[in-house]
Amino acid sequence: MAKALGYNVAILRQESPDTMKNFSLMIGAVCGCLLAVLPVQAADQDLQVLASVHPLGLVAASVVPEPQLQVLLPLGMTPHDFSLKPSDIERIRQADVVLWSGAVAEPYLSGFVGRWPQQVWIDASAGQQPAADVTHAAAHDDHEHNDHDHNAHQPDEQHNDHEPAGQEQHAHHHDGFADPHWWLNPQRMIHTQQQLAAALQQDASPFAAAVTQQLAASARVLEPLQDRGFFVFHRAWDHWVEQFGLNQVGAFTLSPEYKPGARTLQSMRAQLQRGEVVCVFSEPEFSPALVDAVVKGLAVKRAELDPLAQHIPIGADGYVRYLADLTGRFATCLKP
Repeated sequence: MAKALGYNVAILRQESPDTMKNFSLMIGAVCGCLLAVLPVQAADQDLQVLASVHPLGLVAASVVPEPQLQVLLPLGMTPHDFSLKPSDIERIRQADVVLWSGAVAEPYLSGFVGRWPQQVWIDASAGQQPAADVTHAAAHDDHEHNDHDHNAHQPDEQHNDHEPAGQEQHAHHHDGFADPHWWLNPQRMIHTQQQLAAALQQDASPFAAAVTQQLAASARVLEPLQDRGFFVFHRAWDHWVEQFGLNQVGAFTLSPEYKPGARTLQSMRAQLQRGEVVCVFSEPEFSPALVDAVVKGLAVKRAELDPLAQHIPIGADGYVRYLADLTGRFATCLKP
């Protein structure tokens, strides 16, 4: 029997006070045309879909019932520190459809594309231009590389052949940084979900309508805050920043593999002291020690952003809920 799941489109109370509680996201019955009950049912009841990361699982859940959907990375893990185990490789092998973010974000999966011809692989990065470099002022010329054993990600000789190029792309965007976090590009996720829906013979239109509605609501809230400067922990947010024209002044690091040097941290603190930055975002997957050191003694707002959406449960409207949640977090921290 099909599992009936509905989209709840979020709207934002723009008049609410400057707290996360009162600046709440109302995820409810807003627009009748977008509250269509969607029968989430794969064409084949035995078909299994594997999403590489949790945000792509939120996208996939719009057309895949939960018993047929798995997420490769466990909660609390990031693509930056993930190592494939034999059980993970078996899950990849058993999947009928694999939804992933491409070789730049997930080099450890590159060697498996096409290995089992009966599989369908949907690459969220395929045929897309990276987000423009949207950071307006940042000093990243003195970062230090944190040594990791990237070879631990390689399951076998075939995968070995694929990882170095992908890893190099992921870690070495010193000039013209290209953000590989495609799930933070909502327009791209509409296209990716359409590909998945087509593979499963499902209707993609309710998801597209719900995301479009949420983007309009988010834009109404964020547009007045476009001049408010902020720092992020790492460059995961360029697609989001470009979508809404936000003022991302800098990031502590391009990627968590790198530790920012003293000049970067001194420059960021100087920008905070000059009032160029009103909010500093950290991420739950990484220690806030760097952020703590830079903002110590300064009157600046702080908030937490999770690029992996691990606090949003899998569900048919999960991705829309994530967009609404991000909007609220940005608005609460940036609002005067």
